[in-house]
Amino acid sequence: MSIKLDTYNTSDSKVTKNQFNYEVVEDINIGLLHQVVKSNRTNYRNNTASVKTRSQVSGTGAKPWAQKGTGRARQGSLRSPQFVGGGIAHGPGGRVYIDRTPKKMKKKSLNMAISQRIKEEALFIIDGESVETPSTKMASTVLKEFNIDRSFIFVYGESDDNLIKSFRNLKNSRVVSVKKLSTYDVVSTDNMVLSKNAMNQITGESV
Repeated sequence: MSIKLDTYNTSDSKVTKNQFNYEVVEDINIGLLHQVVKSNRTNYRNNTASVKTRSQVSGTGAKPWAQKGTGRARQGSLRSPQFVGGGIAHGPGGRVYIDRTPKKMKKKSLNMAISQRIKEEALFIIDGESVETPSTKMASTVLKEFNIDRSFIFVYGESDDNLIKSFRNLKNSRVVSVKKLSTYDVVSTDNMVLSKNAMNQITGESV
């Protein structure tokens, strides 16, 4: 299936309609999108919250006082949770957040998300082969040409180093490689801007 997308050519600073071979998905499965996005967000979680147990905190291992005869409750260690400086009971730590989703489901949901952006006319292409040096001003001009004033994701392909450096400093931008593009990246932003190289990799016209 051939579709026409707004394409900004950096060589002549004009927006034209270019054709790309992409099969637009007509029926959007909201349940599948939700499942895959939830999986993406789960895998993005950082397992950084952690506390030390009684066996990990530093300190003496001696018995605080005699087992009997003091009139106080028996205690075996000053590193127990009830003492100041002791370990934490049932605290966070050691949990791994991983949600494995089948590749076919991830690929299908990504196609749905991209198709939805195409239907909304919120997907744009930039042909940056003529960009020899990074230019944030040029990237800002591209957004104005596409009437993008909200959050967007810029998807780059191979040999797009100058475009990456041009778009990464813009406000409300997210820069992602086409190889690591996920459904969550697409649905969490309002617009998509793809380099021509990235679009060709998605359509399979280049490797």
